[in-house]
Parts: sequence; structure tokens; C-alpha cells
Amino acid sequence: MDDIDSEIIRSLVRNSRITLSQMSKEIDVPDATISNRLKKLENNVIKQYTLIVNPEEIGLTVTAIIIIQTESEKHENVKYELSKLEEVSEVYTVSGEYDILIKAWAHGIEELNEIMNVKIRSIDGVEDLTEMIVLERVKEDVIPVL
Repeated sequence: MDDIDSEIIRSLVRNSRITLSQMSKEIDVPDATISNRLKKLENNVIKQYTLIVNPEEIGLTVTAIIIIQTESEKHENVKYELSKLEEVSEVYTVSGEYDILIKAWAHGIEELNEIMNVKIRSIDGVEDLTEMIVLERVKEDVIPVL
């Protein structure tokens, strides 16, 4: 990946709906070059095009960061099952006292409680969990292109 590829990605991060001609002018590279580079980037760098919504506007008023301890031999099953839950947007395996960190979304505290007690705690291999309710989103962004 060179400087032109980085500029294409930066441009898309700023505005994923930018046209090829707008990007061409912005980066000062011909449309055909942008198009060819973009196709190559879509093969191995760009995972998907998506959209970021305002969670409160769609009723998701509670966000929680949940750290989970798993039984060692059932760790793979736990992370797989967590990744299937529609209320969970991120699943990370981590080092330290806990094994997995997830980000979960809910329409209210009651729903979050149900997610934790009915869906997460019932996964075979979950030993313990600790939840932290997000009070304020200071920065929530896409991966920076450095």
C-alpha cells in the first residue's frame, strides 16, 4: 500500500459516498487510477462498506462493555456463540484476568439485564462476567488510517 492507496482510504473514511471523480480531484489522480486502485483495495484491504447510525435515534439507549471469564476448554465455543448474538457488535479475546471483551447494545437496562442473564450467562463455558455501562461516548470512530 502506497501514499495514493492511503489517500483513497482516507477519502472513503471521511465520506464513503464520494464519487470517483470527486476523489480524483481531491487526490489529484486520474479517475481510471482511482478505479483500478479501489478494485485492488477491495480485494484485500477494504472489508466492507457500511454505515454508522446514531444509536439513540434507533432506540439503543444503553451500551455496555462486558468482560467475560471462560472455562479454558470451552473458550472457542463462547467466543463463537457471543459473535452470533445480534445485540453484540464487537467480540475480542483479551489477555489478563478476563478472556473476552464484548460491546453490547440494548433498548434499556431491563433488556441489557435479560441479554446478560438469559443469553450470555447461558452460553456453555461462561464462568463469570462483569458489565460496565457506558455513560458517555467521548470518541467512537472507525479505524484510523495513519
